[in-house]
Amino acid sequence: MTPEKFMARAIEIGRAGLRTKDARPFAAVVVKHGKIVGEGRSQQKTLLDPTAHGEIVAIREACGRLGTADLSGCELYTTCEPCPLCVSAIWWAKISKMYYAHTQEDCERIGFSTKALVDEVRRPRASRKLPSERICVGEAEMLFQEWAAEGMRIHGAAAQSPSSGYPHR
Repeated sequence: MTPEKFMARAIEIGRAGLRTKDARPFAAVVVKHGKIVGEGRSQQKTLLDPTAHGEIVAIREACGRLGTADLSGCELYTTCEPCPLCVSAIWWAKISKMYYAHTQEDCERIGFSTKALVDEVRRPRASRKLPSERICVGEAEMLFQEWAAEGMRIHGAAAQSPSSGYPHR
């Protein structure tokens, strides 16, 4: 199948989503070696889950079907350029390539925007709308030390070294 055919499938899933309680056109498919391994559409209302975006649902299904959280070698086809939540999930899943139809600017033109979220994330912590307070640093440090020691034992010192960034990147 061609990229256009996979995108057509995502669009078809998005169109079906318009006829549901969620009534949103956001949908995605995950493809590995030319086969769809995950499909999803926005289901926040249906699943009572604010993280149930089309991309997230498709990634979860692909991970379950493939038995791994590492989707290296997979492609994601989504009806709209992903929001920051979905970009994070795509990054953590290590998806190799993404195709999208609409842009965030296209969404803004129809009254659906993630601009406020992006602006909020860019603000310094002290300026964000959600009040937050740092506590229990010492206890949490012990937790991180335990994790680092365990990771070094299982994955090797280089996998967890601070200079190498995240363990998988």
